Amino acid sequence: MLILWSCGPQEKEADSEVFTTLKDTATASSAPLVEEKDTTKQEVQELELHALGNTLEEIKYGQDTLRVKTGALVKLKFVNEGIDMPMVHNVVFTAPGKYKQVALAGASIGASGNYVPESEAVIAASPIALPGQTVELEFTAPTTPGMYDFVCTYPGHWSKMHGVLEVK
Repeated sequence: MLILWSCGPQEKEADSEVFTTLKDTATASSAPLVEEKDTTKQEVQELELHALGNTLEEIKYGQDTLRVKTGALVKLKFVNEGIDMPMVHNVVFTAPGKYKQVALAGASIGASGNYVPESEAVIAASPIALPGQTVELEFTAPTTPGMYDFVCTYPGHWSKMHGVLEVK
């Protein structure tokens, strides 16, 4: 009995057919066009806000109204011009009409939470600025035009330190 076994060219031809059928034929011109939103064109607005006064009777923000465009990237420089230690401030941006609620809730959060509550009413919040310190905050302005609020949530400051963020 004679058995013949061969590893000849026919098997290799089969292998080359497999490679031929798996070959990628896609080209840049045949690929679908996908457009991505260009975020580099987002408008940037730089603002500066000062915390003024050195007693509870004197404290206030340097401006009571800030204006930004809808959806703009806001870069806020917050300057605390206070001198004495009780003049600790922050700035918290809130939904319309919610600044008092956010400030009172923030007071109960305490220093470990920067006096800022976890709340859907909070749009953005700066870190605490000690007397003489400048802090920076970046956030995206709301996309819905309206009159939003900002407030200092350090205990006892909200009634004198609040203003309006006008979004157009």
